[in-house]
Amino acid sequence: MTIQLNPVTRGDLRSRLASPKILWVLRLYVAVLGLLAVFSLPPESGRLPGLVETELLQLFLLFQLGWVAYLTSALAVGEIAVEGEKQILDLAVTSFPPRTIALGKLWTAALFAAALVAAAVPLVALLAPPEVGAIPALLRALLAMVLLAVPLAAVGTWLTAAIPSDLLRTMVHWSLFLGLFAATRWLVDPLVLLNPLRIVAAAYRGTPPAWPLALLPYLAIAAAGTALTGRLVFAVRREGAP
Repeated sequence: MTIQLNPVTRGDLRSRLASPKILWVLRLYVAVLGLLAVFSLPPESGRLPGLVETELLQLFLLFQLGWVAYLTSALAVGEIAVEGEKQILDLAVTSFPPRTIALGKLWTAALFAAALVAAAVPLVALLAPPEVGAIPALLRALLAMVLLAVPLAAVGTWLTAAIPSDLLRTMVHWSLFLGLFAATRWLVDPLVLLNPLRIVAAAYRGTPPAWPLALLPYLAIAAAGTALTGRLVFAVRREGAP
């Protein structure tokens, strides 16, 4: 059986793999996380005093989440432009169905977020406790990280066509990003678990047991952003039709 990759996703990945800018983005991402990992090594290697392994690893995962979510959404919203990667208005004049375009952009964001997470796995393994039970916990946290990075990217894809001004689009993107990570910290229990940082921490600890439910609003946002993108492509084509 042959697995066919979405043509929009295939084109985006081809552009990103050939882009020197993306290479430097990856280098910066790994370098910053590497510095944090170095300062979190055991005492004889310079671990920060007063912190245990679990706390250090959680700190690393939360910092990594911020990077993954920002880079994934910044690329989707066009804040970090990639040579040769077609945006929504460019794809609207092609023969691809609106659903294919919208889902293709969603898959691009998901695969890029997964690639960022995978690139830092050696650093995560360096900080992980030696217990065998830590592996499932890490897998849960890394999966949650990918799922949390995609919704903002899905909305960002729609914003590339919904807001023509680059400056205004960047301001909206940063407002959404900061609101998602900062404003949700002030929610009351049990809604405070909706904060992305708390979700990743809960996924790593495995408590509270209902933590996967906190991902549902983010999946709904991703679905809504994808649907809006598809409708926008359809509207652009209808307005351009004779």
